[in-house]
Amino acid sequence: MINIKLISILLFSIISINLYGQKIIKTSAPVSDFIIDGKELICSTTKGTIQYYSFPIGKKTKSIKFPKSKDFAGDLIDAEVFKLDKYKNTVFALVRGKHGFNDIYSVVNSDKKLLIDGGSVNSVIVDIAISSDNMLLLALLSNELIKYDFINKKQIYRKQIGAYAFSTLCLSADKKTMFSSDESGIVYQTNVLNGEVVKQYKGQSVDIVLSIDNAKGKIVCGGKDRRIAVYNQFTTNSFRINYDSFVTTIGINPSAKIMAWYNDLTNDIEIVDLSSKVTLKSLKGHNSMVNKILFVSDNKMVSAGIDNQIIIWSL
Repeated sequence: MINIKLISILLFSIISINLYGQKIIKTSAPVSDFIIDGKELICSTTKGTIQYYSFPIGKKTKSIKFPKSKDFAGDLIDAEVFKLDKYKNTVFALVRGKHGFNDIYSVVNSDKKLLIDGGSVNSVIVDIAISSDNMLLLALLSNELIKYDFINKKQIYRKQIGAYAFSTLCLSADKKTMFSSDESGIVYQTNVLNGEVVKQYKGQSVDIVLSIDNAKGKIVCGGKDRRIAVYNQFTTNSFRINYDSFVTTIGINPSAKIMAWYNDLTNDIEIVDLSSKVTLKSLKGHNSMVNKILFVSDNKMVSAGIDNQIIIWSL
């Protein structure tokens, strides 16, 4: 006897996959960050692991576990891995350390080594990135930027970016420029070669910026003011789009024609045309907080979050 209900469910699933172009990679823990390097996707998790997958196939190839750390009360907790970046065959990981500080590890194959003890920095390291001249950039909660030579293990500079607590950063495509923000809503453009702030963008965001991205001279950011602010690196043009939700995660495609943001009211990812400011489609697939959205091409996007899913979207 034909099971009509089962057939209907299967057909709906097929239609949904075709409509949204999903490929779902199931992870063993909530994902905090990920990077894509050629045919490899590497993700960090809140459970103290770095997991490696073939891309875009999604086959898990390796997992690295960090030992638990102690909190202020002395209790053992998972050493959450917050951020990742990669240089050649070395992965750099920002990992929860002791007493509220965050450490940086270098990982080669399965060998992990403590590179920077967070307690020695006298501030909390919030984010990391690799610059165009192959240096490690450390963004501190105190809104300072450290440039660190990881080969010779020495600090190149430590510069103050702004007066408020740091919140988020992204690098330009050539990795020579950093765009960052803080509690003020101001976006700072910094030359990472010397650590000097060369420009500020303001007026469209009025509260802490939670996520930022850039492409082709356009800077998009969203935050607690329930706005997406769009600035132009080469002109004075700027605008904002108001929403009903905090904008915690945002991404822009390489041609800077569309952006994507996570709507925490629906758990959808909204695709917005930057010219018309119109929402083109709502992508359904995640069922909880999305921590990162990354366009790998104009029509392919990857998202991941605390629902133990990495989703590859064909738009």
